Amino acid sequence: MIWATGFVMLVGQFLGARMGSRLVLSKGQKLIRPMIVIVSAVMSAKLLYDSHGQEILHWLGMN
Repeated sequence: MIWATGFVMLVGQFLGARMGSRLVLSKGQKLIRPMIVIVSAVMSAKLLYDSHGQEILHWLGMN
C-alpha cells in the first residue's frame, strides 16, 4: 500500500464530501436534480460507446 497516495485521497474525499454537503444544503433540489440527469446521461453515453463504439462511429460515417 502506498500510504502517501492513500493520505492524499483521504484528504481529497474529506474535503469533497464537506463541500458537496454544504452545496446540497445551500442550493438544494435546484442543483441536484439537473446534476443527476447530466451525470446519468454522460454515464449512459459512455457505456453505450464502450459496448458499441465502432458501430456508432460507422453509423455516423466517422470510421
